[in-house]
Formats: sequence, structure tokens, C-alpha cells
Amino acid sequence: MSASVVNDTVIGRFTNSFCIPIVPLPDGNGRMSRLLSLLLLYKNGFDAGKYVSFEEQINNYKAYYYESLRQSSDSWESGANSYFPFIENFLSMLYMCYKELDKRFAVVHGKKITKKARVEAAILNSLTPLSKAEICKILPDVSPTTVEAVLGAMVKSGTIKRIGSSRATRYIKV
Repeated sequence: MSASVVNDTVIGRFTNSFCIPIVPLPDGNGRMSRLLSLLLLYKNGFDAGKYVSFEEQINNYKAYYYESLRQSSDSWESGANSYFPFIENFLSMLYMCYKELDKRFAVVHGKKITKKARVEAAILNSLTPLSKAEICKILPDVSPTTVEAVLGAMVKSGTIKRIGSSRATRYIKV
């Protein structure tokens, strides 16, 4: 396949995978590889990493990341390895970043959703109870005061219920 057919980001990640087996420092090569990946993403117009931590997505699916790394490294010495698992993992993590970004900055019919509606959507679309801090992390542009006000109104209206107290307080839809 010629380079003009394959996206530069995928080629960069493929090339980047050659850095992984070189181990100058404990886990330093992995970090450098991921930083290089972010640079390649930015240079090719993929800017989700500016808003969602690519590293965090890898940490969330660490077993999958290391398994793909292991699969891609098998038979590396003889040149019989396959980079497909590694590239598949990379593209999956990129997809997860954009999915998370979409959750944070939702747009409906070309109009930006209000901060109140985004807080409501975050809690109503969650399958697990969320804390105020978790909602603030999901929606970094929404102030904790706004989150608190929306949660209070939702509890009062009976849309969600409060679980726990103090710092352990979580909210879930009824």
C-alpha cells in the first residue's frame, strides 16, 4: 500500500511502534511513544488530546493496551510480527477520546447545549452514580457552583437521587 493511501497518523503510529522495544528507561519508552503519538495527532489535525487525556484513555484500558503491544511484538526479532493489534488499539483509544470529547461538548442541531443541559445529560446518561467532582471533570468548562445548583434542582424535582453524604455523595437517575 502506498503512503498516499494510508493516513500519515497511522503511518506515524506504525513507525512509532519501532520505538517501543527499545528500553532506555523503565517505562520511559512508552511515555515517549505516547508523546510522539500526540504530536503526530496534533500535526494531522486530530486535536481531541488537547481536551481529553490520551494517556488517561490508555490507563482506562491498560490491559488492552499491553495485550496489543505484546501481540504486535511477538516474532519482532524475525520480522514476522503484525502491527495490526497495536494500530487497532491506537485507533480505538483515539475513538474513545473523541467519544469522551463529544460527551463533554455536545451540540444538537448545530446549536450548543446549555451548561445546565450538559450537566443534566451527564448524570442522566450515566449508568453509575456520579459525584460532583466527577461531573466537574467530565465538564471542565462548567463551574462547580453551576453543577451544584443543577444537581440540587434535579434532586428537588425527583429526577435524580442523592446517595451518601459529604464527600462520598453521588447522584443517579431515579
